[in-house]
Amino acid sequence: MNFYAHSAEDENGESLPENSGKWQLLSVHLHNTKILAKKFSSVLGTDFQSEAELAGMLHDLGKYSTLFKKRLNGAAISINHWSAGAMTAWKLGRVAAALSIEGHHSGIPALHGNSTSRESGMECWKQRLIKLSSPTSASAVNHFPETIEELLNRFSADHFTLPKSILLENPAGREFIAAMRVRFLFSCLVDADFLDTEQHFNSTQAALRDAPVLDAKKSLSYLRTFLNAKPSNGDVNQLRRRLLNDCLHAAERSPGLFTLTAPTGSGKTLASLAFALRHIEHHNANLSEDSPQRLRRIIVVIPYTSIIEQTAAVYRSVFESAFGENFVLEHHSAVAQPELQGDYGKDAESLRLRHARLASENWDAPLVVTTTVQFFESLFSNRPSKCRKLHNITRSVILFDEVQTLPRDKVPSLLSGVRWLTQEPCGSTAVFMTATQPAFDVAAHLIDGGWNPVEISSAPKAMAEAFKRVQITRKPNDWRPTWGEVADCLRDESQFLVVVNTKASARALFEALPHDGNTFHLSTSLCAAHRQEILKKIKTRLNNRQPCRLVSTQLIEAGVDVDFPVVWRAQGPLDSIIQTAGRCNREGRLPQPGKVTVFRPAEDGMPPGAYAQAAAVTNVFLDEHSNVAWHQPETYSEYFRQLYGISGPQKPEADEVYEACKKFDFPLAAEKARLIVDDTRGVLVPWGEGIQLIKEIKAQYHCEASLFRRCQRFTINLYVGQFEKAKRTGVITSLTPDETIYYWTSKYDENLGATHHEAEDLVV
Repeated sequence: MNFYAHSAEDENGESLPENSGKWQLLSVHLHNTKILAKKFSSVLGTDFQSEAELAGMLHDLGKYSTLFKKRLNGAAISINHWSAGAMTAWKLGRVAAALSIEGHHSGIPALHGNSTSRESGMECWKQRLIKLSSPTSASAVNHFPETIEELLNRFSADHFTLPKSILLENPAGREFIAAMRVRFLFSCLVDADFLDTEQHFNSTQAALRDAPVLDAKKSLSYLRTFLNAKPSNGDVNQLRRRLLNDCLHAAERSPGLFTLTAPTGSGKTLASLAFALRHIEHHNANLSEDSPQRLRRIIVVIPYTSIIEQTAAVYRSVFESAFGENFVLEHHSAVAQPELQGDYGKDAESLRLRHARLASENWDAPLVVTTTVQFFESLFSNRPSKCRKLHNITRSVILFDEVQTLPRDKVPSLLSGVRWLTQEPCGSTAVFMTATQPAFDVAAHLIDGGWNPVEISSAPKAMAEAFKRVQITRKPNDWRPTWGEVADCLRDESQFLVVVNTKASARALFEALPHDGNTFHLSTSLCAAHRQEILKKIKTRLNNRQPCRLVSTQLIEAGVDVDFPVVWRAQGPLDSIIQTAGRCNREGRLPQPGKVTVFRPAEDGMPPGAYAQAAAVTNVFLDEHSNVAWHQPETYSEYFRQLYGISGPQKPEADEVYEACKKFDFPLAAEKARLIVDDTRGVLVPWGEGIQLIKEIKAQYHCEASLFRRCQRFTINLYVGQFEKAKRTGVITSLTPDETIYYWTSKYDENLGATHHEAEDLVV
């Protein structure tokens, strides 16, 4: 009797019968998954490879049951086809493999039965294993007609051999690292399983995944050509050259942990990329092409999607003509239908679920640009789609931009995770970049492995002094202007930027300013491509000295290359204020310092939580330091020391993510590691190419991964609760029968973006 892993479909998505010869044999799928999992795990050593191979062989052991074959033939059967394999791995002493197998559809479970996560209703994993240990074996859990021994006999008949049992103990005090290793093994298994499944169901789409291999030497040559074409005259450009040289020099140091403290406007975005490429070129020079020790890719981690859009566009302008469109992967918005609570435990025979899973990214491109949220939530996730990419983070150069935005209460877990990535066997290099470097050294005792980064800049204090291009004035606390009064204060200014704390405030001030074609608005209510179009207009007007008034939320604070002579900033966190100041006299063209004014508006709201807390600490800090040196790194060291002293954890266990990892409570760690408490869904908007994308998708039953990538720049994000409300009120509509993607059907304003009289509060 033949046993199968997957059924098959014709070009219209209709099921084909078993005798079509198109079904995938289970032995083929297990073999392919084993080989891929071993390949993905090669970086992490032979023991890790052995466990990944085992996970690949056993992950679908339950599919050797005749019950699963009935499932493939259309029987309405819900079947657990993975716990039998998990039990077998557990008996062999391979706990990481067992956890990975058990979670490859449902998510990695808690090792013990006392999880307080929202998934705590799931049966305790150990209890399931105890049931599987009973004489009736598999039938005790799945009502299989076979025992595990019978399943293993069929497995052996397909020429698979199990290794000898081994007991791998985790040293006391290293539980956090052991939990990280489980997630990375899980990643190897899940990506291998997904890729082979995709190869079976859609070989054309699978072929499109072939990303070019990073040629660091050639890439650096293209980058240098790009940089050499930039103006070199003037003090500012000379300082940028100095920072670039610092980066190229430091790149020859040993892989590990670095900081890059550089003022806004110093060119650190491209200088750090030069560091990464030279670092890879230098350290790969004496390694063979197939060596698992080679550094493989660059991952740029950015806090805001607005910066991702601009950064990715710059990278494409440098590399795309030489290396093709797959060289740079821009990964942020979750356009695809995510896995739902009811999906956990289901297999890939569900069409909607399969397409949602296969649309997930695995970061196999040479240059990945992603968000802080995406990176860290994936690092501590227990879900197949999110964890899939983790093995591709090893042997990478990871550039963390604007690191001051990391949540203080999660410093032990987030930085311990990064520290592990920079040590063997992961072998990655991490660079923490900002003009306002947080005092992470204060928290060194909370970080597993300590915190001892190498500074790349040869003279950060001198560079900060040289880049002092603005005069910051703080208005008295008792002056609380309305938005109309703010508009009146700026009436005589031809070009200015005002940054506020909320979208509601941005809309209110925009409405208070003249609507004569010279006033612009930026917020996440506009899709990424629309924001870029507005920024192009703004830069042109600024360069031509035409009138230009811009109201923006904090999305413009970091990495957005605009240069205003006058900037006003509603008071917020200190680092946000200085980032906003970096949009003033950015190129140093004014004969006098640019004017930056900090004020407390009467009507301005404040994002809750850590942002509001940092704003309150800032108010006290500035009251106590009336003559503060806004531009100097030590100012921010002192500020962050005060901030961490008030709101940071005092011991690692106070970080709920760190503590959950130590207890191997993977669902709870994933839940507590969410940097945005509410999940979001991307919604396609009818603007620019988005209009054509809507038409294309309407003509299809579902979307492939490549189409989702195109959609990212034409989406806005809704929290899940808001998404459901928008569905009920008709503000959004599904584009496909399988509901994998929705589009905005209400008003999309050319100035304000996605708006609706009943849904003003919907857009994140």
